Amino acid sequence: MRTLLQKISIYWNLIISLGLIISDNKWQKRRIRMLNGISAITVIFLIAYALMYKGIDHDIVFWESFLSAIVYACVLFFSYIRWHNFSCHFFTIFSIVFFTCLAYIHGRYIAAEYILVAASISSMLIFRNFRIIVFYFFLNITCFAFCKYSFTLAEPILYMPHAQSLYFGNHANMFIVLFLIVTYFKSENLRQEILLESQNESLEQEKIKSDNLLRNILPAETAEELKLTGKARSRKFDAVTILFSDFKNFTLASEKMSPEELVDEIHEYFSCFDAIVAAFGIEKIKTIGDAYMCVGGLPDVNQTHAFDVVSAALKMQEQVDRLKMEKQAAGKLFFDIRIGIHTGPVVAGIVGTTKFAYDIWGDTVNIASRMESSGEVGRVNISATTYALVNEQFVCEYRGKIAAKNKGEIDMFFVKHRLH
Repeated sequence: MRTLLQKISIYWNLIISLGLIISDNKWQKRRIRMLNGISAITVIFLIAYALMYKGIDHDIVFWESFLSAIVYACVLFFSYIRWHNFSCHFFTIFSIVFFTCLAYIHGRYIAAEYILVAASISSMLIFRNFRIIVFYFFLNITCFAFCKYSFTLAEPILYMPHAQSLYFGNHANMFIVLFLIVTYFKSENLRQEILLESQNESLEQEKIKSDNLLRNILPAETAEELKLTGKARSRKFDAVTILFSDFKNFTLASEKMSPEELVDEIHEYFSCFDAIVAAFGIEKIKTIGDAYMCVGGLPDVNQTHAFDVVSAALKMQEQVDRLKMEKQAAGKLFFDIRIGIHTGPVVAGIVGTTKFAYDIWGDTVNIASRMESSGEVGRVNISATTYALVNEQFVCEYRGKIAAKNKGEIDMFFVKHRLH
């Protein structure tokens, strides 16, 4: 039984979808499904009448029903060949003329005039133009009133025996058409609700993705401000600790690798750095070529930024040493690294209106860069300012005053290891 119902449902959907294509808009799809469904129901009823009255040798009703069934089947054909506007007008006009004549000829005994009620409602659903809807509505009402008035003047032109079956059949047809209309709209509303809910879920998922992407590019606080106001104000930080790293002989190594291999190598190293930076609550700022820059103490101000950044630097050096050993054992190219750190004030924010990037500015950035370029491979080089903040947590080696480009001589220290 379930399989039979499923097959009926499949064939019914095929019938009501005649003439529809993917590019049709929602309104077009709705009105054609409605028109095809009402036409199909009417064809079924008329064929049933024809067969019933053929069996009792009433040829007039047989031919009335049979020929009108063919006409309503033509509506489905017109839909199939995509004469949609024509099929809608054809259906409406024929329904008015046919059922008005049927009621006038056979009288009140078959209740054909009540089909005009369903026809008036149908016209509201298959036309969008308000004037056309009003025209067909009043035409249906006028014909209905004419039929009712004619019943009071004279007996029917053609009295039918067994008219009671048609009386109940026409009433049933009217209620089925109305039921079809209401059911269709309820199912359509349900479908729209499900579709809307699905779209809302998709939008929510896309929003989560975009929010995650934005937070991956910008600090969470800045990302929220940008979403709410469309811009993010710059902010001054009195004390942050900046780390710069750079690979030794990167240009030479890159000449021996294909572009794909080079990108894969950098990705492997920087992915390790990203994990370390995230573990210590440090903000990654950017990468430029083989240079990596991050900062502690912003956007959330804290007192442990120097300790966090130096700890992260030692972890980075450990990871680079580990990868060096693995790549040497495999006979692959590897990188060595210099790391420089300095502490001081900066201004942070985003500039421009496209391709937002969070950045920091100030002399502290320049000195941190000099710490890196003035360092040595495999060592973490820090300034005296940073040393003053971490000397109780780390064993450091004083290097003396080292000349830094455009900065003169600066006290520098190598970080050896943590004290405890």
